[in-house]
Amino acid sequence: MLQLTSTYKSTLVTAATLAGIILLNSACVSSGKYKDLEAENATLQRANEMIVERDMALYETNIILSDEISMRDEELALLESEQLELAVELEAFIIAGTIKMQLMKSGLNLYLDESVLFESGSATIKPSGVDAISGLVDELEQIPYQIVVIGNTDSVPVGPQLAERFPSNWALAAGRASAVVALMADEGIPKQQLVAVSFGDTQPIASNDTPEGRAENRRIEVRLRPIIKDSGTE
Repeated sequence: MLQLTSTYKSTLVTAATLAGIILLNSACVSSGKYKDLEAENATLQRANEMIVERDMALYETNIILSDEISMRDEELALLESEQLELAVELEAFIIAGTIKMQLMKSGLNLYLDESVLFESGSATIKPSGVDAISGLVDELEQIPYQIVVIGNTDSVPVGPQLAERFPSNWALAAGRASAVVALMADEGIPKQQLVAVSFGDTQPIASNDTPEGRAENRRIEVRLRPIIKDSGTE
């Protein structure tokens, strides 16, 4: 009977010890999980703060862009008004037949009669052409445009007498566009606003099968494109 009692007590001690170990392990596990959750919560909180900061930055950027768009719209409206005023001021040239004009969304296109500017096969501007360009510059020099001068020819190949100086229609058209640009610069247009381009015979606006069509294709185009100031550079 005494032996049974001792065994029973021993069993109780072992059970109590095991229970203590289990509780200790449970406490350790709970503590570890708590720390993990605490770290995860801190990470989520920081991520949320970063999202808030990003949203605030995007909001501020949107306000800045909205202001810039509004300023650009105002500038474009002003430039459109200036183009219409310029069209009125060029009316005398249009009536005289020196210039044809086309108002585009991208800007103003002017078409100059090549016969007024150059002798056949020449890239030297004749006196009547100098007068026409000088008068045009008087109207353009106060307005912030990029001025693209484009030389165009008909499809008739360059003759042997001109081939040494102008080996192709490309070269002839380039020489004429460059001559107009040089004169505009001499008359006061800032050089950084001027561009000379040659299309040669690649951009006809009429048939090259008739003398009248070829005459229309031999032309100087002046494309006026508004220069929008970059507010970031001011």
